[in-house]
Amino acid sequence: MATTEVAHADILSTEQVLDLIFEDPLVKHGLGEFADLKKPAHEIIHIFPKAMPSGKAKGEVRYFIKCFKRGTDIQVYSEKKSCPEEIVRQLWLYKLHQLYAYPWTMIEVEYAVKFGTVTADKAADILVFQSDGLTAKIVIEVKKPDRKDGLGQLKSYLNAEGSPVGVWSNGNDRIILYRPYPKEFDDTLTEIPTFSQQPADVLKQKITLKDLKPSYDFKAIIEDLEELVLANSGDEEFNEIFKIIFAKLFDEKAAKERKNEELHFRKSDDPDGTYEIIDGLFRKAMDEWPAIFDENEHIKLTPEHLQVCIGPLERLQLLGANMRIMDDAFEYLMPSVAKKKNGQFFTPRYVIDMCVKMLNPTRKEHVLDPACGSAGFLIHTLDWVWPAPTSAAKEERKHKYASKYLWGIDFDERSAKVSRALMLIAGDGRSHVFRANSLDPRDWFRTQQGEALRTALRQEQLLANKPSATKLIKDAEAWDYFSDLKFDLILTNPPFAGEIRDRELLRKYRLADPAVARKSKKGAKEERDVLFIERCIHMLKPGGRMAIVLPQGKFNNALLSFIRHWILRKARLIGVVGLHGNTFKPHTGTKTSVLLLSKYTDEERQSVEDLVASISNQAPNYREIITQIVNAVGEDGDVEEAQLSDEIADALVEKFSDMPTEQEESGKENAEETESSQDAPIINGIDPDTLKEEIEEKEGALSTLADAITKIRSQKKAVRLKKTDDVKVLASKTATLEELAHAETKLVPQLKAVIGELKDLRRKLALVTTKGRLMLLAEDEKAIGRITEAWVTEQLSGKLHYPVFMATSQESGKDSSGEYVYRYKDGTFTKDAGGNPPVQQDCVSYVEGEERIAEAFIKWAKKHELPFWKEA
Repeated sequence: MATTEVAHADILSTEQVLDLIFEDPLVKHGLGEFADLKKPAHEIIHIFPKAMPSGKAKGEVRYFIKCFKRGTDIQVYSEKKSCPEEIVRQLWLYKLHQLYAYPWTMIEVEYAVKFGTVTADKAADILVFQSDGLTAKIVIEVKKPDRKDGLGQLKSYLNAEGSPVGVWSNGNDRIILYRPYPKEFDDTLTEIPTFSQQPADVLKQKITLKDLKPSYDFKAIIEDLEELVLANSGDEEFNEIFKIIFAKLFDEKAAKERKNEELHFRKSDDPDGTYEIIDGLFRKAMDEWPAIFDENEHIKLTPEHLQVCIGPLERLQLLGANMRIMDDAFEYLMPSVAKKKNGQFFTPRYVIDMCVKMLNPTRKEHVLDPACGSAGFLIHTLDWVWPAPTSAAKEERKHKYASKYLWGIDFDERSAKVSRALMLIAGDGRSHVFRANSLDPRDWFRTQQGEALRTALRQEQLLANKPSATKLIKDAEAWDYFSDLKFDLILTNPPFAGEIRDRELLRKYRLADPAVARKSKKGAKEERDVLFIERCIHMLKPGGRMAIVLPQGKFNNALLSFIRHWILRKARLIGVVGLHGNTFKPHTGTKTSVLLLSKYTDEERQSVEDLVASISNQAPNYREIITQIVNAVGEDGDVEEAQLSDEIADALVEKFSDMPTEQEESGKENAEETESSQDAPIINGIDPDTLKEEIEEKEGALSTLADAITKIRSQKKAVRLKKTDDVKVLASKTATLEELAHAETKLVPQLKAVIGELKDLRRKLALVTTKGRLMLLAEDEKAIGRITEAWVTEQLSGKLHYPVFMATSQESGKDSSGEYVYRYKDGTFTKDAGGNPPVQQDCVSYVEGEERIAEAFIKWAKKHELPFWKEA
C-alpha cells in the first residue's frame, strides 16, 4: 500500500507509541519476560509512522514495526486499534535470536499447523525448528499482557507438530511446557533450550543461588500451576504448594553452605527422581522448622504432577523476595470460603506500614500480632526496625532481633503456615509464630504448638504473673498465668466475623458481661473482635501501645458504648484513623478504623482508679430513680422513653436487644396472621391481651394445683395424728400415707412447671411496655451496676484531658471491585525501593518529604511529646 510522508512535528516516538499501545503503564513496565535483554523495549524495536494515502483512512497516521524475521511492515497502532501481541512477538523473536542464539533460518512466523490433513484455523505465532530445519523444537504462543488464555491451543500445536517444547507468554508471565516423547503427560521446564541445547540438557544444567530470579509474579505462577495440574491432582492445593515452598526455602538456605552455592531443588528427566529430590528437601525442611507439618507428612502429589510444578519454580528466588508480591500470592491461595467464614482479610501493605510507622517500634521492644494472618505486621516491623539491604545485614537482624522480639499467633492452620513461610522469606530464621487460640489460653495446654508457645513465653519472661521455676502449670491455671502478658507493642487486624458461644470462656471477659447477662434462648454470644480488644490490652505490659483494625460500628454503635467505657478505664486513646470503605475489598466492604491505644502505666492506672472512686461516690441511685419513674405513671400508664436518661435508655437497649419476640418464636407469617385476625394491638410482636388471658389461665391452674397439694398435706397430717395399736389399722394407715405421698409427688413437678411458665409469661408481658422493661431492669443487680459504671465513665472522660489524633483516609488504594489503583505521573510511574508500584493511597508516604496520615501523626505525636515519638 502506498503511503505519504508524515510531518515531523506530528511523529510520535517508539516509546510514546508503546505508551499508547499499553494503556496501563503498569503493564508496559511490567514486560518482565524481557528484563534479561538489558535494554528497554523502545531501544530494541523501532516503530515508525505512515500516512494513509486514500480511502476512508486517507490522511490518517498509523504506526508500523518491521518484523525481525520477515522484514515486512506490520501495523501495530492506530487511533482505532492497537496490537500489543505483535510487540510481544517481536520481542520474543529478538530474544530467540540474541539470547538463545537461534539463527533466523530456524525461526518461522505465522506457521500453519496441520492436524493430519487439516490446517489449523489459527497459525502458530512462532515456531523454532531443530537443526534439521524440518522438525519442530519450540512452539511459542503470544498474548497481550492482560490475557491468560491460549494454553490449550498451545498444547494442541505441540501434539500436532511433535514439538518437545512449548512457550506460552503474555510478555510478563510465561509457561514453558515440556512434552518428553513418548510420555503423554504435560511437563514443564524452567528454561528454554538454547540453539546448542536439547531439553534434556536444560534438565542437567546445574543452578546456583546467583542464577535465581529475584523479580517475578508469584501469584501468576501459582495460577498457572493450578491450571496445569493442581486443580486436577485430587490433593489439597494449599498444603501441597506450601510443602514445595518450604522445600525450596530450605534448599536456598542450605545452598549458602554448599560448594559454588549449588541448588538441589531441581527436576530430573524422571518424575520418580524429581519426587525423591523434592520430597527429601521437604523432609529436611520439616526437621529445620518443626511443628509446621505433621511428623509423618510427605508430598502427596504424584511424581508426574510434582514434575510439572517444579519447572516454573526452579529459578525463582524466595529468600528475600519482594514481600508484597509474595503476600498477594498467599492471599490468593487462602480459600475464599475460609476468609469469609472467619472474616480473615489480609491487610493492605500501606495500612500496615501506616500502623508500624505511627507506633515506631524499636529494637528492644517485643511485638505481638495475636491474629497474625500473613504476618504482615511482623514483617513490616522487621523492615522498619532493622532495614537490611544485604544478606549479611539480614543474617544479623535475624539473630539479634527477629528471633527474639517478633511474635505471632493465629488459630487457623493455613494462616499460621502463611505467617511462618513469609517470615522465613523475609529473613527470620527462627520465627515465634504459633498456631493457637489467642482468646483462650486453656487451648495452649491441648496442642504441641500451644505447649511451644507457653514455653517460649516463660523463657522470654513475658508472663506478668510468673510461676516458680519448678512449678508445673496445669490447664486449670491457664488464666492465672497466661492471661496477662508483657508485650511492648501489639499490631493486629483480628477477624471481623465469628461469634464466641463458649459460656465458660465468655465469663473470663468483662466485655462479654452484657452478652452473658442477656441470657438469650440461643445462648450467650459475643463477637470475636470485641473479645480481641480486651485480650490485646491484657497482653500488653503497662505503658505498652497497640494499633488494632476494627469495624467502625465498634466505635459509634450506641449498643456497644460499654466497649468504649471499658477501654477508657484501661488505656489512653491515642488516635483513630478511619479507613476507606474499599480498603478490604473484594472480600468485604465493611468500613473499618484503626484504633491506637496506650495501656496505662501503673501510676496512670492508680490515678484513674482514684478518680473513678471519687466520682463513684457521687453516682446516682439508679434503682431508686427507675422505681420513681415507674411509680409516677401509675398502674395502667407507660413510660415515655424520652423521659429516660441516656444511661438508662442505653441499658434498656443493651439488656433487651436480642430478646426473642413472639414473632421470632412462632414465625413471621404466624405473627402476621395473628395481627390481622385480632383487634388487640400487637406491640413488639406480642399481643398483650392474649398474654393476660394465658396468665389468668396459668394463675387458675396454679391455684388449683396449690389447693390440691394443700389438701393432700392436710390429709397426711390427719392420718398421722390417728393413734392405733391395731396391726391391720396401722398397715392401712401406712398404705394411705404412701398413696397421699405419691399423689403429692406427681403434683409438685406440675406446680413448679406452672410457676416457671407463669414467670415467663409475666416477663413477656413486661417486655411489651417500657415500664415493664424498666421493672425488670431494676431487679437486675448487674445491670444497675453497669448503668452506674457508664455514668461514672462519662464523668471520667470529661476529667481526663488529653489530645486525640483523628484522621480519615480519602484515598483507599483500591477501586470498588478491590483492584489496586496505582499512582501515575505524566502517564507513567516509578517503583518504590521495594520494587512495588506506588498505590493511590493516603495512609503512608514512601517518598521523603511527602506527608500523609502517618507523617501527620508523627508530627502531632512529637508536638504532644508522646513517649515513643518524643524529640531527643
